[in-house]
Amino acid sequence: METKETANPENGYIEEETSAEQPESEGVDELALLKREVEKQKEEAQKNYEQYLRALAESDNTRKRMQRDKEEYMKFASLPLIKKLLPVVDDLERAMQAAGSSQDYEVLSKGVEMINRRLQDIIREQEVLVIETAGQLFDPQFHQALVVEESPEHEENTILEEMQKGYTMHGRVIRPSLVKVSR
Repeated sequence: METKETANPENGYIEEETSAEQPESEGVDELALLKREVEKQKEEAQKNYEQYLRALAESDNTRKRMQRDKEEYMKFASLPLIKKLLPVVDDLERAMQAAGSSQDYEVLSKGVEMINRRLQDIIREQEVLVIETAGQLFDPQFHQALVVEESPEHEENTILEEMQKGYTMHGRVIRPSLVKVSR
């Protein structure tokens, strides 16, 4: 190794330069190797960046597809129920036409009863149950009091009359019963 002293006129100090004696071809080879390694690293980084962008785009596309599928499902979730109700609507229209042309209200009454039974069957298939009120104690989770009436022969908060049926579906109240309650 060779050390060389040189004077620096700007600051007045003597600087030492050290240089290792290396053949010039060895330094060029190392430099070429380092350049190739840097290029490899750049290519790998670019490849990784492109994979990242593809994965990001795929993730975004999956999220959008799931959102579209959810919206589509929500839009047509009631389709099976509607398909079951359409024949009932057809029966109701036929009953009204028959009653209008013949003026036979007994036939109309029987037709409406049949339609009501079919509707009740469809509702039960959907696990919709009627909330029982007869003789029950008032429960604000299932009942809504429209009228409160004095009744010496009934206990306080006993349901006296049901004014409109209430329903539950899968254990959740979808419409409370409207009732008259004793005080």
